[in-house]
Amino acid sequence: MTMRVVTIALFCLAPCIPLSALAGGQTRLPDPKAAVTQAFWQQLYPGAGTTLYCGKAFNGESGLLAASPVYPIKQIKSALRCVTDGQCKTANPQYPFMLADLHNLYPELARVELARRNALFGMVGDVPSKFGADCDLKASFQLVEPRDAAKGNVARAIFYMHIEYGLPIVGQVQMFKEWHRLDPVDAEERARNEQIAGLQGTRNRFIDDPGLVDTLIAD
Repeated sequence: MTMRVVTIALFCLAPCIPLSALAGGQTRLPDPKAAVTQAFWQQLYPGAGTTLYCGKAFNGESGLLAASPVYPIKQIKSALRCVTDGQCKTANPQYPFMLADLHNLYPELARVELARRNALFGMVGDVPSKFGADCDLKASFQLVEPRDAAKGNVARAIFYMHIEYGLPIVGQVQMFKEWHRLDPVDAEERARNEQIAGLQGTRNRFIDDPGLVDTLIAD
């Protein structure tokens, strides 16, 4: 009887163990704000660059730009079932490291990030961009569809956050896999992966070996 009680108790506790406790993730950047101001802008993008969703060239940090998390903070909080930063850190000590993870951050126009941050990724269809002729990011209701040249970057960042921190993939897995194939890893993404590895000590394995998507990401 005692063993049966223990077994039942352990079975009941198992779903309460966060998946991220079994994952990896970066451990060098504990402060999200410092990671953005010092590592992201000063070291990863110290000069010229291109925004992810709009493909707009820029020269250095400015008030018109934002460090945009592909896997939104709102979805991270939802996965951890917390509201405030303090609650989230208590629920999962990896929380600030998730927010600071450079693999999940890309430069974007601040006005675009403001409108995009609470939307989900999806296929919107043949609709004009509401962000202007210079930004091919489609949006409809609470969905956004990146330009084709950004779809693979988005998918691989989401897969990375899923594997490294145990966060759920919010959206259609098959769609993200299609995006991964549609927009394969290029030289710029590989170079960025190398730089981030030097800054925070972790690599995006789906950039190093794109074939891992088929073996590590369940349908």
